[in-house]
Amino acid sequence: MKIFKTLLLALATILVAASCNKEEKFSLSFRQMGYYFKWGGDAVKVTYTSTNVIKVEVKKISDNWTCEVNHGERTLTITPPADPGTEQERNELRTGTLTLNVTSEKGNTSTYALTLYIIGDNEVMVNEGGKYANCYVVTEPITVYTIDVSHDGGGNPISGITDVKVLWQSTNNPIKNVAYNGDNGTVSFFVDNAKDDDEQDIYENDKMIVPEGNAVLAAYNASENILWSWHIWVIKSDDNPLDDHTTYANGVTFMNKNLGAFANHNGESEDTDLIHRSYGLYYQWGRKDPFPRPYSYNCSGGNDERIYNASGSAVYITPEEMSATNGNVAYTIQHPTTYITNAASVGEGGDGVGDWMSTSDSSLWNDAEKSAYDPCPYGWRVPRSGAFNDLTLSDAEDSRDLEEARKRYGWALTDKNGNTYFYLGGGFRSYYNGKIVNMNHKGDALYPAPEPWEGYYWTSGTSADGKQSTCMYFDLTTTRTINKFNLNYPSKRSNAMQVRCVKE
Repeated sequence: MKIFKTLLLALATILVAASCNKEEKFSLSFRQMGYYFKWGGDAVKVTYTSTNVIKVEVKKISDNWTCEVNHGERTLTITPPADPGTEQERNELRTGTLTLNVTSEKGNTSTYALTLYIIGDNEVMVNEGGKYANCYVVTEPITVYTIDVSHDGGGNPISGITDVKVLWQSTNNPIKNVAYNGDNGTVSFFVDNAKDDDEQDIYENDKMIVPEGNAVLAAYNASENILWSWHIWVIKSDDNPLDDHTTYANGVTFMNKNLGAFANHNGESEDTDLIHRSYGLYYQWGRKDPFPRPYSYNCSGGNDERIYNASGSAVYITPEEMSATNGNVAYTIQHPTTYITNAASVGEGGDGVGDWMSTSDSSLWNDAEKSAYDPCPYGWRVPRSGAFNDLTLSDAEDSRDLEEARKRYGWALTDKNGNTYFYLGGGFRSYYNGKIVNMNHKGDALYPAPEPWEGYYWTSGTSADGKQSTCMYFDLTTTRTINKFNLNYPSKRSNAMQVRCVKE
């Protein structure tokens, strides 16, 4: 059975209710917000349920679409347009709207709109054959994507799922019409084409492109507890990180962009939009779920990129100080947007370790194998300890003019073959309060001010004392002689950093 037909059986229920008369409640319920069709395909029968409704009729439907209502059977029979033959005409007809008039037993009325999409042959099963992961990359517009969510990122079965919903996503809503199918344990969603401020289609190289962004889907049980969650990385096909990668001189193949980023600016451009698009998401060590990118290209104020749930309400990252209650994997799985801080680890009485776990666990990410909590796509993983060891900071880079260096927002690192790779100074989220920091502060200067730019990139390695984990770290300061560069820098696990995935 085609994916777009199975979507009609999805369990997610959308409820429309009207109460013009306070003494009467009436409703019409559909199983999803949007429906998918083929050009000139067969009519699709959509079922609904109703309460205290005596009449449902078509108020308006987009040109070349038709709909017949049979309220006795509680069905709509919707027929899509014939293929008009040209791409321009297809784009004009590709999305339609069906508006229904609903009349109650006492004569009250309400309206409800369904969105109708024509997807052609664009249906993609993302993790067919058991390719389970905690991150899935999607690149094609006007496409229905389906994911098997019956297993977690490590391939372990999940039981008790009753619904899958958007936990948060970027402001441009890169995924739409999420529908869970409990019959086969899949979730499907629609990726539209990108549009400009005037709602006109955006083309690059004569092709429509996706509205690039990040989203997190969460699976819920009957008690509305989160059982697992997955990162959806929506990125243009020309920038697909699964294809855009480089093998360094040490034989390790790295993605050419950070996990959750949409570009990797090369340090030569002053395009602030390109710099901003090069920021990836942030991850506390050992956790699978991401925290958002910065709001601005220069991390002004340490503010997060705005994110929203499926209903359009703002979602906020909540910091909580580590305790026996929240400092464990089970809690973080159920609370993906909770940032576990550890301010108590420093100062009088602090242990200095700064873990987000009450009992440290170095196996959550590890060098031996990709774990169930690894945040990278299938076939990729967090770099092992030592993966960055072949890189050096060249003399030319270290002695670059300060004002020129300020504009680069990162450093170019060189391998033993002389190849250079640019790494954004994406900073980190602090163990102290979860805020984004990407500048050092030179406190002993005459006029103390932020100085550019710090870069922190996690590895799966553990520090020599077994209490912290290692990252690749660099820090550009105003004095060339104290530029800092450390390939295996021990850091608190309650910090959150960028990740540059490597091929397994």
